[in-house]
Amino acid sequence: MQYLSIRDFVSIRRASMIGDYDRRLLAELYQPLIGHQGLALFMTLDAFHDAPGGDEALLVEIFVNHTQLTINDLSIAKARLEAVGLLKTYTKNQADYQIHVLELYAPKSPAAFFDDVVLTGLLTDYIGAANVQKWRLRYGKAAPLTGFTENSASFGEMFHPDFSSPSFSGFTKSETLGRVSASVESRFDRRAFLDELSKKSQLNLSLFTEQVIDEIDRIANLYGIDELAMAEITLACLVANGKQLLDFDKLRQMAALETKFAFSKTRKRSISKITSNTNKAKKIQLMEENEPKTYFRYRNLNNAPAPADLKLISDIQERYALSFPVINALIDYVLERADLTFPRPLVEKIAASLARAQVTSAIDAMEYLNRTTRRKKYAGSNKPDRAQNEEVSTPASGDEDLDIEAMFKELQDHRKGT
Repeated sequence: MQYLSIRDFVSIRRASMIGDYDRRLLAELYQPLIGHQGLALFMTLDAFHDAPGGDEALLVEIFVNHTQLTINDLSIAKARLEAVGLLKTYTKNQADYQIHVLELYAPKSPAAFFDDVVLTGLLTDYIGAANVQKWRLRYGKAAPLTGFTENSASFGEMFHPDFSSPSFSGFTKSETLGRVSASVESRFDRRAFLDELSKKSQLNLSLFTEQVIDEIDRIANLYGIDELAMAEITLACLVANGKQLLDFDKLRQMAALETKFAFSKTRKRSISKITSNTNKAKKIQLMEENEPKTYFRYRNLNNAPAPADLKLISDIQERYALSFPVINALIDYVLERADLTFPRPLVEKIAASLARAQVTSAIDAMEYLNRTTRRKKYAGSNKPDRAQNEEVSTPASGDEDLDIEAMFKELQDHRKGT
């Protein structure tokens, strides 16, 4: 997922004609998938495209102000539109900013939407099978006519063109807009999935027929799970001496359990370990590019986070609306300072302080935490040229209640039973 910056520029263009009927489909079928923020962003981009000067590049800040979304929420809304095929993003890097071309696509027709197992499956998860059936009936075909015969005029009856006329020759391929819908792309690598199965088991891979792989692919895309995680789940769902190879009901349940947390969809990949001595730029890059579960594993000596840690990360993400990079910086800081433990009281206090300070990037979060720690140390030191009762001024940044050193001392005292 790509996060936007206030300094970036956005240019909008259409890959398809988009009409009122399409906007109705967005509200009725797509909104449960993209959320109200995704719908608002699509409508805003569509309206800005039609406005005078709609082809000009505009600052991202303009869209933040117009939608009243945070830059983080705007980035997530954009990603949701991309994920369901309503938007494609093309980026050009400049010295200290990026230029993004956002290309709008029309929603699928009701027939194409309900024929798409991924989109229909997601809609069913969000609104329930009964409501999905109601929408199917609403967009259902009209009942066939009985007792009627077609009596429509033909083209030949009304028009008698001379096809030898130059008017009917010399046409080039049209470059005008039509109605185009983008498909949800499957990023599930079947070859990598089978390779992982062969590494983890002695299974005869010929048992995995095309029909079985198709269903595994569908479930993986439905829940956004990568090949490594899907291989582990698949091996746990094998049926011993059964008529079928896999228990697909169990497979779907385990896949749904994997996605109980927004970042619990991937498994360990080969990457150098992170330590407190790792190059800062590399560490920041890892924070920006990975979801919290993966970063926690890297930072915790390649040990998976405990369920309680996952629940805590999910709680602070929902409660304080912190971006993944900021959460990763928090994880890095706490694991380093608390001897690879992740105590809830400490994590929640730091998360609240980061939210109040409106920190949105990994580098800002690291600087914020380190600066706060330095300031508290300085305030507690005994300088010979300072009066003992002299107050140490601190910037009014909204984080003056975050005494990290005191928190860690309290944690250590609690462990010692003092």
